[in-house]
Amino acid sequence: MTYMFLVSLAATIIATLLGALLNKLLEKAPHELLSFFQNFTVGGLVALTFIELFPEAIENYAKAIGDNKILGAVYVALIVLLVAVVFFALHELIHKLSNHHSHDKDDNEDCHDHGHTMEVFEEKNLLLASFVFLSAIFVHNIPEGLSLGISFINANSNNVPVDGIIMSSILFIHNLLIGYLMMSSFLKSNKSYKFSLTMTLLSSLPAYVLAIVGYFVASIDISELFKGVIYSISVGSLLYVLFIELLPQTSKEYKSRFTFIYVLLGLLISGVLVFLE
Repeated sequence: MTYMFLVSLAATIIATLLGALLNKLLEKAPHELLSFFQNFTVGGLVALTFIELFPEAIENYAKAIGDNKILGAVYVALIVLLVAVVFFALHELIHKLSNHHSHDKDDNEDCHDHGHTMEVFEEKNLLLASFVFLSAIFVHNIPEGLSLGISFINANSNNVPVDGIIMSSILFIHNLLIGYLMMSSFLKSNKSYKFSLTMTLLSSLPAYVLAIVGYFVASIDISELFKGVIYSISVGSLLYVLFIELLPQTSKEYKSRFTFIYVLLGLLISGVLVFLE
């Protein structure tokens, strides 16, 4: 439990804070550095999702229905799809509330509206804009926090939650980048340093809170069926983050000639560490 509280704190709130503070030191960070951070975390999250969380969901569900792994996989796939659709609907709702296209003549134009975008702060109503933006970040951080908490459930023979530490390391890099970019966007919107730092830190709270919630819910002595559902929800929500948030953002804003190598590094390092466990 101590590991979960301290390591997840470092991966969420502290990482975001450090990223925000680094913004002052590195006002013009090299594009290649940002590209590495983003692509590496994408690769790492893909590895953990499909190597650890997905099989864990199927295994628990299969045990609950009589060790039928095929049927268990079908049920898990249905839950994953449902959860992904729900998060996508929330994403679209926030997109509509932000009135992002109110000035666009063509709705088919590329839209860069995602969890890390600060364009909503161009609205005159700062309170409403802040609410919309924080809602977007909240939705983005729910699956990350939930998956982070669940990853601390399984421990090795030395009672060390290797999966949780691995995922925390990946999210630390990811939230370092988020903190950096968010702080930069707030400051460019002519907001004070104190206000920008406060809002950036507030956006990281849902991830930490949901990590605690996910850990305690999954650690309760409950049936395999309920655990299978919890893991499935984690997978579905994490897939939403990957395919709706991170991958589109990576292809548009962090594309590099080394993109494949950075993603592959994240996949290999995370995958090897999980297998070594």
